[in-house]
Amino acid sequence: MRNVNRIRLAPVFLLGSSPDLEAEDRAGLEREAESILEGFDLSWTTKALIEREEDLLGLDAEGVDAFVLFPYNSGRFTNLIGLADLGRPVYLYGEGRAFPNALDTYEYLADHGNVRLSLDGEVLQREVRAVEAAEWVRSAKICLFDKGEWDLEKAAYLKNPAVNGMMNVQRVDEARLMELFEGVDAAEAESLARGWMAEAEVREPSLEDVARSARVYLVMRAAVEEMGAEAAYVLWCGQFTRQLGTKMCFALAKLGDDGLPVGCWRGENLLPLLILRAASDKPVFVCEAHAREGRSASFRHCFAPGALASCRYVLRPWRDMEATVTGYCQLPNGEVTLVNSGIGDTIVVARGMLRDCSDLGGENCRITVWVDFEDDSPIRSLRGRECAIVYGDYAEEARLIGERLGLKVL
Repeated sequence: MRNVNRIRLAPVFLLGSSPDLEAEDRAGLEREAESILEGFDLSWTTKALIEREEDLLGLDAEGVDAFVLFPYNSGRFTNLIGLADLGRPVYLYGEGRAFPNALDTYEYLADHGNVRLSLDGEVLQREVRAVEAAEWVRSAKICLFDKGEWDLEKAAYLKNPAVNGMMNVQRVDEARLMELFEGVDAAEAESLARGWMAEAEVREPSLEDVARSARVYLVMRAAVEEMGAEAAYVLWCGQFTRQLGTKMCFALAKLGDDGLPVGCWRGENLLPLLILRAASDKPVFVCEAHAREGRSASFRHCFAPGALASCRYVLRPWRDMEATVTGYCQLPNGEVTLVNSGIGDTIVVARGMLRDCSDLGGENCRITVWVDFEDDSPIRSLRGRECAIVYGDYAEEARLIGERLGLKVL
């Protein structure tokens, strides 16, 4: 499972003076409550058995991230309004005999946006994991490779999620990056390059070309580790081509193979990348919209982690630029989830079927995929050109994470 901080949940059993439970004594109530909690893969604090209204006033909220209410009594506990007023997430669990009571209780708490109905265990766990995932998206340190030298011509870069303060982004110091670059051991880079070439189909690139990419990989990995980052993003890799002597494409792909969430372009696919990684715990393909025909659209980019689909790299130049290296991946057909965002507070979440992948050659990005949607509404709803794609159906998880981030989800 991804490295997220588990949230601490306070289980509150609303029993009343005549609870509708099989066990009549408090020891029996304790056992039944404990049995219920053991059925969840969640992090619980000490449970509270509430028999009287005033018992709610004595709840210990210290160290509690969210509350889960188990309403086993139809009586109204009006002090729950004060609990909801704390502003922390409150979940009303309503499976089995708790179902009608959860609906009753929700009626007088529904005006609190932090109170949500979770009418079965699967929904409750999904909701809680969305809160955990959203917190990871906000707090995960992102190593940003960017000089920050943007003028009015590229003003959109200044408004995108990579640099607008929404996420925990930290820029790599350019002087430190070049210091690391100069310190790379040439023999280590060549040895790494030989290993990569042995595992791939090599077309145009030479050993020298691949060794140069290996050197960039070692530099980027060192920068990420030095920063203690959990993700890496390159804000337009052309900034560094002259200093590094190559493009960063294959280095990014290999960092992705190491398990690191990685992305590149203008920053608008960073948020989709992190949302899908948090939702799926799988490698993600960051890309940009390329062409559209009816309910189908193509998306492309210059790299994809081979781990995305266990594909064997075909080593080629970045577009047609000499001395550069990227790895073409023949991505397989299958169900995918796509997330798109622009520079605003709206994201688009859609399911589709990836039906083709090819290298268009020439001045095109190396990897172009075609995705079919049920209708053309996801295409018409796109907020910007950049997207992220993951294999599998994670649409509901992505929507919940987006909502917990305070985003409008289309």
